[in-house]
Amino acid sequence: MIKAFIIAIALVMSCAQSASAQSSSPLEQLSAGHVDATEDMFSRLQTKFEKGLASEYELLDAYKAFYQREDRYRAQLNMWIKSYPKSASAYLARGVYYRKLGEFRRGTSYIAQVPRENLSYMTQMFSLAKIDLEAALGLNPKSYLAMLHLLNIAQFEGDDRAADKYLAAGNAVLPSNFLVRARYLIHLTPRWGGSYRRMDSFIEECQSRGVAQDKIDLLNAIKRDDQGAVAGERGSTAQAQALYKEALLLARSAGPRFRRDYLGFSAGICSEPEHRSKEYCQ
Repeated sequence: MIKAFIIAIALVMSCAQSASAQSSSPLEQLSAGHVDATEDMFSRLQTKFEKGLASEYELLDAYKAFYQREDRYRAQLNMWIKSYPKSASAYLARGVYYRKLGEFRRGTSYIAQVPRENLSYMTQMFSLAKIDLEAALGLNPKSYLAMLHLLNIAQFEGDDRAADKYLAAGNAVLPSNFLVRARYLIHLTPRWGGSYRRMDSFIEECQSRGVAQDKIDLLNAIKRDDQGAVAGERGSTAQAQALYKEALLLARSAGPRFRRDYLGFSAGICSEPEHRSKEYCQ
């Protein structure tokens, strides 16, 4: 009887520890030494993605746990890789971590306004990130999120050749994708060294390849948002407002997440009382 009771208690404690590991964030799991649970969770997610059972957004959101502004978890991520040296997920996680450290330090200001030491730190972190993200791809050529993050880095570095490479790779792994195409389109905006002509050509190419119309509308919304921002910077307030409204209408089917992530300029008008009840803000 006592032995059965002890076994029951052990099972309860084991289940409690397992539930605790599952409910905590990946970095908390790693900090608590739950490396196996972390590896299992992310490898399972990748398998689901490759089987079409998890979306690109689910993949993206899972790795947002590694978006950190301060370099406080390098040791934990190193431990994950040491424990699982053949894990594409572990290298991807550390690559994402390095990339976001660099991006956060750079900030969103025009590059001429960014302190030199911040740019130097960004370059250092991006170099580390690229090594890990390429390692993830080497271990798993279907590591779609590694391609997306490498494309982000290519945008910041103005590397058109790399951007083309990771766009092609992302399209090959997930032909119906939106995230890689959206990031590539942003890479083509004038503020990143592109042009609206190049944006139009890319959107037309997507359409010719059979990309769904709702995604084409979202790509056009991203373009209108940028055009509105440029018009606003030039003092053409009325034109900017018209472009923002058009962007919001094109993106109505996508919901607030899309407006927050991709229409940062346009979404601002929906916080103004005179616009909140309008069709384009619903």
